[in-house]
Amino acid sequence: MMRCGCALGVTGLACLLPLSASALQAVPEGDLLNLFFDCPVMGCDDPDFFRREVPFVNWVRDSEVSDVHVFVTSQLAGGGGRQYTLVFIGVGDLEGVDQELSHASAGDATVDDMRNGLVEKLKLGLVRYVQGTAVADRLRVSFEGRGEPGARSMEAVTAGEDAWDFWVFSLNGDGFINGQSTSRFSNIFGSASANRTTEAWKLEVEGNFSQFIQEFEVPEDDGTVSTVRKTREDWGAGGSVVRSIGPKWALGVRAEVGSSTFFNQNLRASIKPGVEYNIFPYSESSRRSLTLQYLVGPNHFSYNDTTIFRQTEETRLQESVTTRLSLVAPWGRWSTSVTGAHYLHDAGKYNVSISGNLNVRLFRGFSVRVSGNYSWIRDQLFVSASGATQAEILLQQRQLETSYRYFTSFGIEYRFGSIFNNVVNPRFGPAGAFF
Repeated sequence: MMRCGCALGVTGLACLLPLSASALQAVPEGDLLNLFFDCPVMGCDDPDFFRREVPFVNWVRDSEVSDVHVFVTSQLAGGGGRQYTLVFIGVGDLEGVDQELSHASAGDATVDDMRNGLVEKLKLGLVRYVQGTAVADRLRVSFEGRGEPGARSMEAVTAGEDAWDFWVFSLNGDGFINGQSTSRFSNIFGSASANRTTEAWKLEVEGNFSQFIQEFEVPEDDGTVSTVRKTREDWGAGGSVVRSIGPKWALGVRAEVGSSTFFNQNLRASIKPGVEYNIFPYSESSRRSLTLQYLVGPNHFSYNDTTIFRQTEETRLQESVTTRLSLVAPWGRWSTSVTGAHYLHDAGKYNVSISGNLNVRLFRGFSVRVSGNYSWIRDQLFVSASGATQAEILLQQRQLETSYRYFTSFGIEYRFGSIFNNVVNPRFGPAGAFF
């Protein structure tokens, strides 16, 4: 008997006993529920796992032929884990039979922990839909009582019961070294963070450091070999304090300090209070949000080299407005943001950035995806008056003067053929591994 962690009421856990694939062979495929599982979030990277664990449905690859469409969204939770929302939407004869279930993963959860939690919630949510199918009599529900070993309390944890008072800390470090006979590269990166998240307050502190070294041996005209070595270093630290004001408002302040050879900054520091308003309640942010955020405050810069504006140090007041839209629905996902910022001492020193991401299913088997961003840049106060050497330009060691920056990507996918594929066969790796 398999036991799992699906929530049932407040005193126990329940889950469906899995049916083996052999037990389902006697059930006509047409009598099974057609399920379209739309889960592009962390924990859903292995579709074979879900097909194995939920064999009492037909897994279809198009929502238009499904009886139930399940799509999953996730958000980062205060404890470092993820808050998943599973939205069940009835299709055809089941239209209008909808529901939502949620699952919270721990901050130190592995991918296996995440997918196990998701699959048990999926099975629990499917109960109401499969009860009219041919496999209904073969399903069983198990219950874990509060006093049984392994059962976890479903009571809400209060700050007084939490030894860490909701604080979560993280330390990270990465590095790589690679090269060949005439070139060598090395990069080290480290970061540390601490955050505390409750319904009323959100506190975050973070710091990071990176060093990227490139070294090349370049042959000269006289037959000798010279070595070109360039180093790029950056460090930064910052934090924010946010106070919830009702279901749609928030007040906050952000502060930052750092240094960057790439941006000609020996030191930069800023502090910006602000306000944010969400058209929709923040409780709906896993499905939809439309926020407007305003920040204003001073920026202080100390430069490594004199800038093109003949400055070695300056303090400038800056304000910014950001609008963000995020929608997640059965037809796909759409997110976009627009940010405008300028320095108050000179309205001509501004920056406007637009970014977006769209993934939509247009019709059966055909989907498109588009993402990109574009920035109009008129506020590069840091550009060095001495310019950049040829090596710094080619190795991208310095940010050069520019009036715009853009990036875009797009793709299409069209799939046709059999809509059913409940068979799992991992031999010789995943399909498409040849390419």
